[in-house]
Amino acid sequence: MGAVKQALLEVEDFVSGCLQEGRTLNQTIRDAKEAFNTIDNTYLLDADFIEDKYYQFRGQQWEKCF
Repeated sequence: MGAVKQALLEVEDFVSGCLQEGRTLNQTIRDAKEAFNTIDNTYLLDADFIEDKYYQFRGQQWEKCF
């Protein structure tokens, strides 16, 4: 179970980093697929999961503005 949690945390870190760089959702999904070549994490290939995390983190950033 530790490996799965680590893989999920890697995706969260990846998506969070993309948002900090100002990447769009499509750019983030494309970058995740490219990152899969160097990072052995199949969650990076799940576009729906990436999208969920993207909007989750984006929503948190938006709430901090108010």
